[in-house]
Amino acid sequence: MTPRIALCTRELHPFIGGGIAPIVHALSGVLSKGADVTLITTAAHRERYEELLAEGPVFAPGVRVVFVQEPPPERGYYYSWLQGWSHRLYAGLVEAFPDGGPDLVEFPDYLAEGFVTVQARRTGDPRLRNTTVAVRLHTTTEIVSVLNGHQGQELETQAIYEMERHCLANADRLLWPGGDVLATYERYYGEHTLAPAVEIPDAFLIQREHPAPEVVGEGPLKLLYLGRMERRKGVHNLVRAMASLAHDDWRLTLLGGDTPTGPLGTSMRSNLAMMTAADERFDLHEPVPREEVGRMIVAHDAVVVPSLWECWPNVAREALLHDRPLLATPVGGLVAFVRPGESGWLARDTGVGALCDLLEPLVSEPEQVRELARSGGPSRLLARLTDPAMILGRYLDAIGIASAARPRRRTRTPLVSVVIPYYQLDAFVSETLASVAAQTYTNLETIVVNDGSLRVQDAFLEPLPVRLVTQRNRGLGAARNLGVAAARGRFVLPLDADDLLEPDFVESCVRALVADDDIAYVGTWSRFVDEDGRQIEGADPGYAPLGNWSRLADVQNVAGSASALLRRYLFDVGFAYSPELTSYEDWLFYLQLRDAGHVGAIIPRSLLKYRIRRSSMLRSTGTDNLERLRGEVLAHLAEGGMQWTSQSA
Repeated sequence: MTPRIALCTRELHPFIGGGIAPIVHALSGVLSKGADVTLITTAAHRERYEELLAEGPVFAPGVRVVFVQEPPPERGYYYSWLQGWSHRLYAGLVEAFPDGGPDLVEFPDYLAEGFVTVQARRTGDPRLRNTTVAVRLHTTTEIVSVLNGHQGQELETQAIYEMERHCLANADRLLWPGGDVLATYERYYGEHTLAPAVEIPDAFLIQREHPAPEVVGEGPLKLLYLGRMERRKGVHNLVRAMASLAHDDWRLTLLGGDTPTGPLGTSMRSNLAMMTAADERFDLHEPVPREEVGRMIVAHDAVVVPSLWECWPNVAREALLHDRPLLATPVGGLVAFVRPGESGWLARDTGVGALCDLLEPLVSEPEQVRELARSGGPSRLLARLTDPAMILGRYLDAIGIASAARPRRRTRTPLVSVVIPYYQLDAFVSETLASVAAQTYTNLETIVVNDGSLRVQDAFLEPLPVRLVTQRNRGLGAARNLGVAAARGRFVLPLDADDLLEPDFVESCVRALVADDDIAYVGTWSRFVDEDGRQIEGADPGYAPLGNWSRLADVQNVAGSASALLRRYLFDVGFAYSPELTSYEDWLFYLQLRDAGHVGAIIPRSLLKYRIRRSSMLRSTGTDNLERLRGEVLAHLAEGGMQWTSQSA
């Protein structure tokens, strides 16, 4: 049976120019030789696609294109617009494969486009039961930000960093192209924080007939910098190094678009213009159309790639395609692209001094550079690195290995204890209990904790086998703890007495906990409803948490709703809800779990209806006192992590 592969991203050539876009386009063509390939991308590209299609084929024969509508520009209940986009991508994937599948779906790591799909896979979504979710290393937004000298501190940017980290840790497979790329990720993110990795080089898109690689025969060494004027590309270091050389018989062309990565976010191009002013050896060239790039390359002796770090740069492969040697820094994929005596020269590191030491002997004896170009070594190396048959074979091997290693689905049905604290919520608790009774998962017990209500309606206890336990009014945290102590289930579900479960809430959460022993709890997304149970519309219609693994949990409660399915043993070993906090006791609880190494997962579906009442805590306490409550949560966390009593008393 022909394997099915889906490639999901907004970054797709010919609608977007460089970077990831041509790699995905090329990969679709390579894989179509041995698999059914589906491209899933933004509907913003549809009009241009139809225009190009009228002129001829856009992608390789047999490649299917699926367009997905983007979410509105407002974040809504997502922590980042890109979280919403990853949700739309996942919905598009499920719709494109209604019978289940595909065998493999691939997302880029950049901007965490696979975040919701990875969440769904981690929590056992049956629609992905036979799918390997792969994330390809291209360079994360977080790494780009670090190398460009500024990490944004706003919530949305930090959320993107966190979603990228989650994808890297929880994908079924990471796909890395070679060189020092994976080792760099291990050094940056931590060796034991990454998913299993498979080495498969990126495909390379040859977009046109390239000009004959005629070698410039005489005169000063002509070097070309090709790429964005960007700090992480090391172009500023290159200019400083060239200006410091003892030999001045050389020419350097700087070709590429501008970026605001100069000091204090200024134009890098403007900074370079000031650095090279009145020096005729520098040519700060205006950007050229893509079809002119090849001609620019062959008009020079070599291409310089002085990057602080690069993954698998297209510009380096363009240089090799045209048989031009690379003069590069020893980072990422450049370690694989530059083979001494075959395709170029590597500096000892990324600094200005190392670039000077690399360039000085080559500028003084340019013939050695031209001789390497005449040898044809660069293009032969590129052919080996981007061999289509090799790339296709490795993908098919990866699918086969993943399929063989996929564990069988476990179908255990342990008892679940639903714990409902109750305090003067007569108007809503019957509806809450009805939502428990309507669950598709039936091995349940329900415990209602009367937290000091003056009266308890006996009527609402009739339809269900409900156990009632009572305490003097001590608050929500204490009521939950009492209910858990009375629970007999292997899993525990705290549920507020005015909230509602979708029918498959418990079944979905149990499936996730049974499938993965490393998950401490499972939560879901939620929708806000009013006192009459009607869905609340507007800019903030619900809650789409990330999980307690996220560093953002120290800033906001992104860990999840209190209504999550928890392993009972967590309470047996000493975890409990704080009886002191008047709100966000669940936030503190999740932070305590995280600090002890117990992380949860989130099902990216709205399976909980959270009722917003006029007198609810979210309105009367939480919203107005968020900073105060956050301070209380962090203080309790610090207090609990400290040994206060004397050991010698």
